[in-house]
Amino acid sequence: MSDVQLRTRAWFGDAPLTIGFPPTWKVVELGPEDEPTMTADELRERLRHPIGSRRLADLAIGKMKAVIIVDDLTRPTPAADLLPLLIDELRRAGMPGRAMTVLVAGGTHPPASREDMAKKVGPHLPAEVRLLAHDSRDDLVDLGRSPGGLPLQVNRTVMDCDLKIGVGCIYPHPIAGFSGGAKIVLPAVCGLETARTMHDYLRGSRERGGSIHTELRRDMIAVARTVGLDFIANVTINHRRQISGLFAGDLVEAHEAGVCAAQKMYRVPLMPQADIVVADMYPFDTSWQFAQDRGMWPIERAGPEASRVVIAACPLGMGTHELFPVASPLWSRITRRLSHFRLADLDRPLEKLRTVLTLIRQTQHRLLVLSPGLKPDGLMGVFPRAQWFGEWATLRAALEARHGKKPVTVVVYRCAPLLLPATAERNQEVGAQAQTLTTHPSSA
Repeated sequence: MSDVQLRTRAWFGDAPLTIGFPPTWKVVELGPEDEPTMTADELRERLRHPIGSRRLADLAIGKMKAVIIVDDLTRPTPAADLLPLLIDELRRAGMPGRAMTVLVAGGTHPPASREDMAKKVGPHLPAEVRLLAHDSRDDLVDLGRSPGGLPLQVNRTVMDCDLKIGVGCIYPHPIAGFSGGAKIVLPAVCGLETARTMHDYLRGSRERGGSIHTELRRDMIAVARTVGLDFIANVTINHRRQISGLFAGDLVEAHEAGVCAAQKMYRVPLMPQADIVVADMYPFDTSWQFAQDRGMWPIERAGPEASRVVIAACPLGMGTHELFPVASPLWSRITRRLSHFRLADLDRPLEKLRTVLTLIRQTQHRLLVLSPGLKPDGLMGVFPRAQWFGEWATLRAALEARHGKKPVTVVVYRCAPLLLPATAERNQEVGAQAQTLTTHPSSA
């Protein structure tokens, strides 16, 4: 038996998961570079020497109120490892805990519950530090329009504080190129109409993990500067969802340094010739909404006859999103998108058509989905040709029934939402990874 060790249930146990294949099958495992977890002392040292910025403790001198903006549970950022260090920096400047707020910001996602916020910030947040959840429909300040023309509404708590810190994670993103940086402001702490207009109007990257020098990113940066984002603490993570790199300081310079590191750490070769393609959705496997949105690229690149396997625990089920509700039937999602049609869309009709065609194509895949947290009827409501499995043994049996005992090639993309496929020119350059990982179990 050829075993691959994965992880599953991000934020809900982060437990090990073993998947096995017949010994005659060639198994290739591809994933992030296995970088070590940074210690608290190493993280503290990075904060003391930020990129393109004065030290946070120096920025905090004379400030009255600080807000630390962190992303929500749909993102894998281990904020609990950073918050005590950031709070120590603020205390160093003489700021009391009662003057600090941690804001859990999810853009247009539903406001985080108390339980979700506790998971994100961890058990050691001082009691005097206020903990709040952003609501894209309530308690907003109107700031007019952004340089890109967006109606700009921003969380009132953010605007009431005179020191603003953003905490996030850097990984490939389908529109922003890469997450992190100014994205913790736009759209994370903005109102619903701001986020909706941003997605409708501004041009972003044309590919997942593409350029961060786009119209969309320029407006994100301009809005973050307008709001007054003083400092960011962005991280890269390893396959255990632990911090492998910290990029702290200026919202542009520190972010760009983190993107360079992420491009190296997360790049893997493509194996379109594989007979079986496995997309492991950890650490975006909290719900199908974000697993599908972030990690389906290996499925899209698989050969026409390949078996397509998705592993996503989905303890929160299908999930939800105000702008892109995955649980809606396909026709409903297309109708919803067309209902937000603007005249500005006319200058890029092919881009809009590609989005619709991608939605249609995804629903036609014959997926084999390992997801104990999903109900079969919910999954098949949006992927009618999918097969649902609650345990690996039955899914493996289905693969053996199709492929038999003859030699086949399996490629497992571990942490698929984090990975960045190599371009054709670089595929050979990074292909050595596949040789070193073939059939070798990995530590979870």
